[in-house]
Amino acid sequence: MLAFFAPALQAQEEGGTGGGTATAGGEGAVSTGDNGTQNFGPQTLTGTATGGAPSLGTGTYQRAPFRVSVSVREGYDDNVYTTKLNKVGSFFTNASAVFDYRAGTPRTVFSLEAIVGGTYYYFRPFGQNYDVNTSLALSVEHRATPRLTLSANAYFTYQTEPDFNSNFGSNRRAGNFFFTTDKFGLGYQWTPRFSTVTSYTLGALHYDDQSIGSFEDRTEHTFGNEFRFLVLPTTTLVGEYRFEIINFADAPRDSTTHFLLAGVDHTFNPRFNVSLRAGVEFRDIDNFGERTSPYAESTLRYAVGQRTSIAWVTRYGLEEPDVAGTQSRTTFRTGLNVNYAITSRLSATGAFFYQHDDNAELSTPTFFVPQFNEDSLEIGIALRYEINRYFALLAGYNHSEVFSDVNLREYSRNRYYVGLNATF
Repeated sequence: MLAFFAPALQAQEEGGTGGGTATAGGEGAVSTGDNGTQNFGPQTLTGTATGGAPSLGTGTYQRAPFRVSVSVREGYDDNVYTTKLNKVGSFFTNASAVFDYRAGTPRTVFSLEAIVGGTYYYFRPFGQNYDVNTSLALSVEHRATPRLTLSANAYFTYQTEPDFNSNFGSNRRAGNFFFTTDKFGLGYQWTPRFSTVTSYTLGALHYDDQSIGSFEDRTEHTFGNEFRFLVLPTTTLVGEYRFEIINFADAPRDSTTHFLLAGVDHTFNPRFNVSLRAGVEFRDIDNFGERTSPYAESTLRYAVGQRTSIAWVTRYGLEEPDVAGTQSRTTFRTGLNVNYAITSRLSATGAFFYQHDDNAELSTPTFFVPQFNEDSLEIGIALRYEINRYFALLAGYNHSEVFSDVNLREYSRNRYYVGLNATF
């Protein structure tokens, strides 16, 4: 997730495949959304450790198991503070290195991707004049026995830019922050048609700025169990229960949530699969009462030959608000990532993200926050031209915008860049 364009674009632009999300399950199992910690970033939009779309950023050259990719970019940001009034623009230099490793055996699939980078702004009158961007994505799936499958997927990041693709953090700049989403699964095939998948997901968020962290910092624990029945060779019916515990570091709004879900996983062909979940969630929030909300999530992955891949993730349900004092937030979010190899040397990646938030009203004898709606939009386009096996030219554009009933929360931002990438 580089500091100047949609996070889902970076791994593909540099010839990688993103973090990946392996799935433990029986026959017909495909990747699904996680839960309240679902991330629309690299590990859900750019393929899985067990297959998924091929990387489209390496021309016709064969991919080695271990790869190092180094990039330098020059660009311009027209709103470095993500504000509505008194916008400040600046040129910037970004440098990053991606360390990528993939390995597998008939029983075990493993992937690791580490990103280290930063962006220096030449004109930022106050605050730090640089952004940090580091992340680590790890995915492993192991078939312990013909019936038992174990999986682990972990994603850690420390960054400055807001992450539009995750429900962790603010949709505007608020200083450096750390977040992680880590899922561990155990799948067991009880009969040829019936299987279960038991999982635990850990999510955590921490801001360096305590004024933001006082209402944002938290940990989330989600325990889930899927009951899966294979009705057709390509179709699995799913019933699922999840229990989520959210603990805030300072804010007095800890909560527990029960999810009751039903869904289907369907594989149309080896390159096209869909996963759907729908149901209801019941949340009990300390000091704020109870909320009941419909819940739905979907994942679609489609690879058209070796030239084009599409990943589309959608989610609707309760999320933690990013405004102090708000009772709760109901959110619809969707993210689309498209990769297309125009020629053997030229490839393009496009990312689209949209989020709609309904922030509930809070009224107490001493505090009042009115109900308000907010929409967030991010669009990114990246081009990569392979000069030879090692070097490539880069270019891209990213647009971010927030529309809000609270006028001063709105802003618009455009970022442009050109660069050079070396892959070894």
